[in-house]
Amino acid sequence: MSHNDNKNEQLPQTFIRQCSCGYYHLHYRYIMLTIPMHTLFGIMDECYTWEKMRSHESGMHCRNPFRLVVGVASLAILPEDFEEFNEAVQQAAYKALNIMQLIQQTGSQQ
Repeated sequence: MSHNDNKNEQLPQTFIRQCSCGYYHLHYRYIMLTIPMHTLFGIMDECYTWEKMRSHESGMHCRNPFRLVVGVASLAILPEDFEEFNEAVQQAAYKALNIMQLIQQTGSQQ
């Protein structure tokens, strides 16, 4: 089976997990980076900016990879992987910020 035969049965290209060491492990295709929380938030901001640019200038940004420099590593996120990469980053940041706990606390204070 080739790489693109059945996208529904493929493993995710991107996932991010928090480790017991306190850092996050960002997995994209064949690489794994260990990053602190503030770097995760920086990547989230870069994804947001890239997504805004893609919506306004769909031509160039939909064909070119999303380039990201993390420390000494440089990543090129393929256009077809960007949605999944962005979703993984957003979910990891959401968990890191404990959004559900904040919502529950805010709701109970009203």
